[in-house]
Amino acid sequence: MMDRVGRIKMPGTLLMGIGAVSELAKSVESLGGRRVLVVADPGIVQAGVVDKVNAVLEAKQIAVSVYDGVESDPRLEIVSDCAERARQAGADVLIGVGGGSSLDIAKVAAIVVRHGGPVQRFFGIGNTPGRGLPTIVLPTTAGTGSEVTPIAVLSDEAEKLKKGIVSDDLYPDISIVDPGLMVSAPPSVTAYTGMDTLTHAIEAYTSRYSLPFVDTLALEAIRLVGRHLRRAVSNGSDLEARSGMALASTYGGMCLGPVNTAAVHALAYPLGGTYHVAHGQANALLLPYVMEFNFPSDMCKFAEVAKALGEKIEGLSLRDAALASVKAVRELSIDINLPQKMREFSIPEDAIPEMAEAAMKVTRLLNNNPRTVRIDDVRRIYEQAH
Repeated sequence: MMDRVGRIKMPGTLLMGIGAVSELAKSVESLGGRRVLVVADPGIVQAGVVDKVNAVLEAKQIAVSVYDGVESDPRLEIVSDCAERARQAGADVLIGVGGGSSLDIAKVAAIVVRHGGPVQRFFGIGNTPGRGLPTIVLPTTAGTGSEVTPIAVLSDEAEKLKKGIVSDDLYPDISIVDPGLMVSAPPSVTAYTGMDTLTHAIEAYTSRYSLPFVDTLALEAIRLVGRHLRRAVSNGSDLEARSGMALASTYGGMCLGPVNTAAVHALAYPLGGTYHVAHGQANALLLPYVMEFNFPSDMCKFAEVAKALGEKIEGLSLRDAALASVKAVRELSIDINLPQKMREFSIPEDAIPEMAEAAMKVTRLLNNNPRTVRIDDVRRIYEQAH
């Protein structure tokens, strides 16, 4: 039953397919751009991906400057540094190339260039002053879905917490999803970014505020991850697997605007903000524990998650079918060699009370969770995951 009004918005243009990067110069020109700033991290530069992107632009006499200071779980200062580099270059278009951090920095820096800072005033929902410079994004991982979201996540070091900016002003003008740009992602990055995609889809599908048309996207994303992630991790050159994961990531990202994530992400934020655990790693670690807490809220939906991940649930009780979703997620995470416990990241057990306090501040996401989460619940989940 459609008992509430849903809303989904897309970027201005979404280009998807192997070889789609060839459309980049034409896309810049469609936005009136002649001088661009490519925003990336050092690893993407070293992997030669930025050279490939720049070659497409320079072939059409588009002036290119590069900002390669993006870091994992980027600090607020990275936005300011990137915006200043864009001003120095006289850039009229920003191009984010890389994982979610590079895309998020490009999206937020574009607003700072046009409207000024400080970035802190953008945190929360609907607090940006308007659209920024035109932006184009090219993801090189199948994870955050940032190419189709109105969201950017940054690290607030003062509060030791990751914080979100949510605004329609953050939708990219053009998103180019080319699985060919993803083949250089190493197995570990492929693994944890893929689990980030899975987390988006499962949290959207089981959300307190789920929507029927988003459920369709989320379930298909879950199926695609179950079908392709192991292959993409074991053979990064498998373009069929890369394409399947790219589509899963985009579908998962489309779920975030109208529905968004829930307790897994809220509990993951302190791991990233304080202990610098990569976002996808934190989500992958916590996902089965939070699912085990949540599954009584809607056992039919959790059973559908199990089925989408390839579990045989015929003949099982509804409870066992729902719990099979937890088993499937845990086995997938193990198969792709991801850490299963917080202690593997040298997180001390006595940090749990402080982390629980920090997670409880992320009400924007906790309010979406299908079960009400209290601080004792958060502590217990962390203890199980430690």
